[in-house]
Amino acid sequence: MATFSRRVFIAASASALLVPALAACSSGSGAQEFAEQLAQGLSKKDMSGIKLSQDVPTGADDFNRAVGYMKSATPTVSVESLAKADEGQKVTLKWSWKIPGSTQTFDYTTEAALLEEDGEWAYRWTPASIHPDLAKNQALRLDTSAATRGDITGAGGEKVVTLRPVVTLGIDKSKISDPAAQESSARALARLVEIDPDTYWSAVQAGGEQQFVQAITLRQRAFDALDQQALDAIEGYHGAIGELPLAPSSSFAPDILGSVGEATAEDIEASEGKLLGGETIGRGGLQGRFNELLAGSAGYTVSLVEIDETGAQTRQAALKSVVSSEPTHGTDLATTLDVKLQEKAVDLLKDQESPSALVALRLSTGELLAAANAEASEGFSTALLAQYAPGSIFKVASALALLRQGKTPESQVEITDSVNVDGVTFKNAPGYPTSATGSQTLTTALAQSANTAFINERDTVSQANLQEAAHGLGVGMTLDLGVDTFMGNVPDADTQALHAASLIGQGEVSVSPLSMAVLAASAAQGQIVTPVLVKGQDLADAQPAAGAAVTAAESKQLKTMMRAVVTEGSLGDLRQLTPDTAMGKTGTAEYGKETPPKTHSWVIAVHEDMAVALVVEDGDFGSVTGQPIVKAFLQD
Repeated sequence: MATFSRRVFIAASASALLVPALAACSSGSGAQEFAEQLAQGLSKKDMSGIKLSQDVPTGADDFNRAVGYMKSATPTVSVESLAKADEGQKVTLKWSWKIPGSTQTFDYTTEAALLEEDGEWAYRWTPASIHPDLAKNQALRLDTSAATRGDITGAGGEKVVTLRPVVTLGIDKSKISDPAAQESSARALARLVEIDPDTYWSAVQAGGEQQFVQAITLRQRAFDALDQQALDAIEGYHGAIGELPLAPSSSFAPDILGSVGEATAEDIEASEGKLLGGETIGRGGLQGRFNELLAGSAGYTVSLVEIDETGAQTRQAALKSVVSSEPTHGTDLATTLDVKLQEKAVDLLKDQESPSALVALRLSTGELLAAANAEASEGFSTALLAQYAPGSIFKVASALALLRQGKTPESQVEITDSVNVDGVTFKNAPGYPTSATGSQTLTTALAQSANTAFINERDTVSQANLQEAAHGLGVGMTLDLGVDTFMGNVPDADTQALHAASLIGQGEVSVSPLSMAVLAASAAQGQIVTPVLVKGQDLADAQPAAGAAVTAAESKQLKTMMRAVVTEGSLGDLRQLTPDTAMGKTGTAEYGKETPPKTHSWVIAVHEDMAVALVVEDGDFGSVTGQPIVKAFLQD
C-alpha cells in the first residue's frame, strides 16, 4: 500500500507572531507572571506582547525566522521552574509540539533569561531558548510521512476496501494559456466524463495560471472505457495515475463502507492539530466511524536546517536530525460482508426503478453477509435505514402472538371475504382463493396470507401482545452495528382499526429490511439473532426490546407455517432450491394516497443457514416482484 509524505519547514515567517498585548511586570514576584506570559506567547507562536531585552534588538525577527514555518505543528509551552541567575531570572520552559497526523508529541526543555530593564521584565531571545540545539541562522524543519491506511476486509479476510488504481483527469493550464482554448478544452473534457461543463469551466477559470485543475477521478476500469482518442485530442488534458482506498465497485455497499477523501481546510481546522493538509480521512460509514483505527498515526522527523537572513533555506540537506518517529500504520477493519454475495445482490437489484434493498444474514452467527441497495435508492441506505410498512411478512409476528395465546398451527381460524372494524373495511388480497376461506388452520391462513383471519383474532391478541411478539423476534432492538440502523417500531394503537391494521403489517408499523431479516432468522433459529457486521471492535451490546424472546418450541411451530408458504402458498418457486428446505413469507404493503395505492413488495426467506429480506418500494405482489430476486439470490 502506498504511503505519502509532506514537508513543512519550521523556519522564517514574514508575519510577526501576534497575540493580544500582555502587561509588563514589575520586579520581584512579577518575574513569575512574566514567565507565564512568555510561555503563553510562545505557545501561540506570537511574541508581539512580550517585551524583548534591549541587548538583543533583532530578537523578534530571529524568533520569527526560527518558528515561522511551524504552520502545521503547534507547541504547548509551560513554565517548569524559575530561579535566580547572575542577571535577573532563569526560566526553564517545557515544550511539547503537537504534530498533525501523529499521536506522538515532540517534547524537550529550554532555558531563557529574563532581565529587569527600566522596572519591567524582558526576555533575552536566543535560538537555544526555542530548542537547545538551535543556533543563529538555523531553523527547525518538520518532515512528515503519512501512515498506510488499513484495509476493510470481508468474510474470509477478502479485501473489500483496499488501494485500487485510479486516474485523475483535468486540464493543465501550464500547457494551454489561451483563455478561449482553455474553455474549449474544459468543456470538451467535462462532456466526455459527463460532468457539468459550466461548473468545470468556472473551476478552470478560477485556477492559477500554472495549475492542474481536476475534473474527476475515475477507477482504472472506468477510465479505460473512455474514448481515448477523444481524450488525447483535448489540448491541455492530463491524466494523473494514482491509487485510492476503494471498494470493488462504486455500488458495493457505499452506505456501509463510507468513503475516503482528502481533508478539507474545514476538516483540518476542526481537527485541532490532528490532521495535515493533503491527508486522507474517512467520511461516513465504517470509514468515518473507525477512521483513527484505519488511518494510523503519521511519522515525523524534526531537523536543523541552515537559513539566510530572509529565512529561506540555503541548502536542502539537513544539518542534523533532532528527533525522528516512524509512522504507525493503520489497522485493518474486519467485517462479515461476503464479497460474492454482496455483488450478486447488487446485480439482482440493478433493474429496479424504485428504492430497493436486499439483506442476507447467517442464521447461526448473525453475520451480515450482504446489504445491497438499488441505484434508485440514490445513496440512501434502504437496506438498513428504510422505514416501511411490512405488510403480510409481519404476519409471522402476529402468528407468534397467537401461539402465545394458546393457538397452534392446526388451530382453526375464520377467513372471511372481508371484515369491518370501526367503519374500516379490510379485505384479502385480490385473487385470494375461495377454497381457503371459512374455517381453516392457522397454517393455511399464513400460507395463503389471509388478512381477515388475523384481523378476526384482534380480540385474542392485543396490541401489547403483538408488540411483545415482534420484540421477541428482534424487532425494535437497540443495536450498534458500526453504522446507523433502524430496527423497526410497533407503536401503541389508539383505535381498534389501527390495531387491526397492525396485525397485517399496516397502520403505523414500520420496519427496515435489516429488521425483517432478523425477524426471519430469529423465527427459524428459536432465539433472537443479533446482526453482526464488524469483528474485533468494542461495540455496545445489543439490547432486545421488552418482551420474551422466541423459544425453540415456538420456532418449531413458526417454521411449520413458514414452510407451508413455500409448499402451499405464494413462495412455491423456492421449492426449486437445493435442498428443498426453504421457508418464508411474502408481503405487499399499501402506502400513499393514490388510487389505487402504491405498494411495497416484500419477501422474507430462510434457506439452510441464511435468512434474506427483500423490499422493492414500488412493486407488485411479493410473489411477483420479489420472489424471482430472492430465488436467484439463494441459488448457487
